[in-house]
Formats: sequence, C-alpha cells, structure tokens
Amino acid sequence: MAKQYGMVLDVERCIGCYACVVACKMANGTRPGVDYNAINRVEWGEYPDARQKFKQTMCMHCKDAECVEVCPTGATYASEEGAVLVDYDKCIGCGACVTACPYGQRHLVKDDVTSYEGEALPFEEEAASRLNIVEKCTFCYGRVQEGEQPMCTVHCPGQCRIFGDVNDPESEISKYIKEKNATHVEGTSIYYVIPEGMDRALLPPDYIKTVAAAPTEETPAEPAPAEEEKGVSTEAIAAGLIGGAAIAGGGYAYKKNKDKNDGAKGGEK
Repeated sequence: MAKQYGMVLDVERCIGCYACVVACKMANGTRPGVDYNAINRVEWGEYPDARQKFKQTMCMHCKDAECVEVCPTGATYASEEGAVLVDYDKCIGCGACVTACPYGQRHLVKDDVTSYEGEALPFEEEAASRLNIVEKCTFCYGRVQEGEQPMCTVHCPGQCRIFGDVNDPESEISKYIKEKNATHVEGTSIYYVIPEGMDRALLPPDYIKTVAAAPTEETPAEPAPAEEEKGVSTEAIAAGLIGGAAIAGGGYAYKKNKDKNDGAKGGEK
C-alpha cells in the first residue's frame, strides 16, 4: 500500500511551550508574523470544573485539496504521499489558494520585513528570497524524504506530535492513533487526541468539498485562453481565469462539522 503521511496532535499532552512554533520558524526562515504552526488556548466547562488546554493548528494537508485545484500555475500540488507542497518558482502570488483554504493556513508574504529593520538574521536569509509568494507547512517534506522527522516533532518536549505513514499498521503513528483513539479531522491528514470532556467542536472542522455543477448548454464553460499574445502575461491570464471562475459562480463550498439544523448564520437548514 502506498505511503500516506499524517500527523497526530495530542492536545492532552501539549504544554503550550511554543517549541514547535520556534523550531518551525528556524527551520523555514519565516518572516515575523508568518507562522506555519500556531498554539491556541481552548477552554470548556464552568467554574469550578472549567478546563483549559492548548490546541495546535497547522496546514491540514487536505486530501483532494481545493488549494491545489484553484492554483492557476500548478505551484501548489500534492505529493504521492499526500503532503500538500508549494513550488516557489511557479507561485505568482495571486492569492487564490489563500482564499480557498478553509483553515486559514496559507501565508501570502507581501511585506519585506525582518526581525530587525534592514538586517536579516541567519535563519531569515532563506526567506529573503520569498516575497509576493505563498508559504505554508510542508511536513518538512525535504527532511522526511531523507529519513528525518519534521522539525516540530523533533523539538516537542511533550512528544505530542507524532508523524508518519498512517497506511502502515506497524508505524508509530498508526499505533498511537489506535492506542489513543485519536479523532481524525475527516478529509485531512491530521488527527487529534483530546482530553475527556473536551468538545469536538473546539477542533478544526472536517473538510468537505462540494464541486459546483458541471457547465450546461445554457451556461457553457469558458473557452481556454490562447497562448500569450499582444503582450498579455501569464500572470494576467491567471488572474483572469480566477476572476472569471468567481463571476461564473463556480467553486467549492465548505461546511463545518456541525448539525445542519444548529441555527447557522443566515438561517441555513
């Protein structure tokens, strides 16, 4: 069976130390304010039985990801193992994938800022070449291909991040998922271990993609654009495709992991 990468985030064990956040920034040279990992406090219950834990969030590496679908240049793509990656050389910074991501885990870097004005720290030198392009977690794909683990898992003192091949029943992650009865965020590569009594709704919602209806004779598909001519750039064509799709009403819809009749905004049923 083909490899399928996944990651378990154990909320029960996370101590909120931010080691994963710092390790990720150091490994990827991200600019100030750009964090592929994040730690958020979540609370539930009422005094004197109130509880608080730390929830880890990151790119969910969705299966059949829309960010891949909407990218006009193929810069965002999925590896054979399911990791969603970005080819920086192909990214034109159109932001289509940022808009498409239901989890807010893609970063379009437009500002040339560093921790110290006018000076790039050693770990920021790599990021200096990434401007007006999109960045995100890649499961440290390069490291993984060399047999290493993602940096966030290596530096987690609580060992609450488990990465590996979920299709291998003998892998550490598969055994951990089974032992801890981990909750799978459906449609993604991420699993959570949550404390007893914690509401599932505090986790990211399941990923559900609904493709718009196919074109009909009344609403035919837009013809494919001709190759570049009269000075029209690839970037302009890509932007036109994105705008045209939006105007035509095409696209995808996402639904949160809630009951359809929970009184959603707008009175949806």
